[in-house]
Amino acid sequence: MKTTEPLGLLGVARIQASLERNPAAPAAPTVRRLIDEIQLLRDEIDRLKSPQLLAEWEPDVECPLTRRQLEVLIRTANGENCEQIGPHLGIDPKSVRKHRQGAMRRLGVNSTPSAIAVSLVNGWFPNGALNLPALPRRVSRVVARNTYRERAGELRKTPGEWGVVAHYASSPVARQSAYRLRTGAFKAFRPTGSWEAEAYTQDGTHGVRARFIGIPNHAERNGS
Repeated sequence: MKTTEPLGLLGVARIQASLERNPAAPAAPTVRRLIDEIQLLRDEIDRLKSPQLLAEWEPDVECPLTRRQLEVLIRTANGENCEQIGPHLGIDPKSVRKHRQGAMRRLGVNSTPSAIAVSLVNGWFPNGALNLPALPRRVSRVVARNTYRERAGELRKTPGEWGVVAHYASSPVARQSAYRLRTGAFKAFRPTGSWEAEAYTQDGTHGVRARFIGIPNHAERNGS
């Protein structure tokens, strides 16, 4: 008695190749519908196997990728390689590579980074899926300049008293800013020699404190 073998990925691929060679065959429309149904079933299985974040995710823009392909791209974007992704998905590394290649084919790109970029641009990754570092926001020059002008004006009213000028992302940046303040690099704290400044770190916060010590005599003579 002859037994029927399960229809695997290779079998489906062979049928699709046969359809491409014989698009006018009488059975072609029926076979195409069956293959589409098989793909929909696989997509649903992938969805059910996906983590909660992806299982309930419905992209605003129609996404051509399966849940499994999305998860592979997300894990790749988070720095995992095929050997690390496989155990999480219950598949071998070779299958992970096939999912990545399938995603690239569907998106019409030639690399995994490009597939990730296309997915990000189209909003196909759910919020919170990527482990992005919290980068410090850089203050614009205009905001920094206004802050320095305001703090310098306040400290000039209380000569000799220390006051916080600003906070910085790191200790080296704070030290550099304190040095520049002392040497008159910031317009609000000129002329050179009229301010004392020092960097400090307290409870994980890096900052600069300064005090106004008066305008040097040579600056007064030059200004007269």
